Amino acid sequence: MRMDEFLEEDDVNRNSFVFYDSFYRAMHYLNDKEKIQYIDAICCYSLYDIDIEMDEKIEGMFQLVKPQIDANIKRRENGKA
Repeated sequence: MRMDEFLEEDDVNRNSFVFYDSFYRAMHYLNDKEKIQYIDAICCYSLYDIDIEMDEKIEGMFQLVKPQIDANIKRRENGKA
């Protein structure tokens, strides 16, 4: 499914998420193309529950932030956020 088709369905749309300073600081050593991929991965997963294809380096970085995103999603779903 293409992203625009997914967004039209509105199955998962959390409208917002927390982007931590640590996520931003981790981007310091990335080039512009990698930064875009990293931010896109975080946004797609946090807002729409979509895992996008990414380079190994970005995948490794994403796996480090994913547990925090998952914890935030769980807190919100449980009504504690």
